[in-house]
Amino acid sequence: MTRKRVKREFSFKPKYKYFLPKEGSAESLKLLHEEIEAIYLMDHQDLYQEEAAERMGISRPTFSRIIKNARMKVATALINGKGLIIEDEKEEFKVAFVCDNKENFGVLSLEALFLVIVELHNDIIKNIKVLENPVHSTKERPGAVLPPLLYDENVNYFLTDKAGEGLKNSLLTKGIFIIKKESIKKEELEKLSSNL
Repeated sequence: MTRKRVKREFSFKPKYKYFLPKEGSAESLKLLHEEIEAIYLMDHQDLYQEEAAERMGISRPTFSRIIKNARMKVATALINGKGLIIEDEKEEFKVAFVCDNKENFGVLSLEALFLVIVELHNDIIKNIKVLENPVHSTKERPGAVLPPLLYDENVNYFLTDKAGEGLKNSLLTKGIFIIKKESIKKEELEKLSSNL
């Protein structure tokens, strides 16, 4: 009798799902979502195995097996010139942006009044949270105040009209991807996942 597989918790939503070598084999290896999550938590976020396993809702030995398999696939792809296809099972994700209109959104600007965080599940808006934009209220640099706040809110994507290198790098270190957009409407949000 086999044991029931424990459902993994995913915080990372991959933006890039295909890596193909310019030269090399046409073959590709499949990196499971649990494997890219393990790499993200341990190698990108620099967590210990115990903490990463806890974040994924699994045991440390299970996490150890997952990270070992993931690293072996990445090493095999790099050494043998094979592609990597990353599986994306995360149906729920969060998008954030700053704007002056908290109802209809519209033009995006880093200095706008409101920080809007939208939670989507299977292309349906589950929740919209509106906060005061700390860049507007404190006049601090976006790269200093937005990344920790968005990370604490588990945001996966940040929509913005412009982003300096400081903001881009700070968001990427938190696993948050930037999508360049000058404006957004509520109805566009529900179609966003098909463009990711």
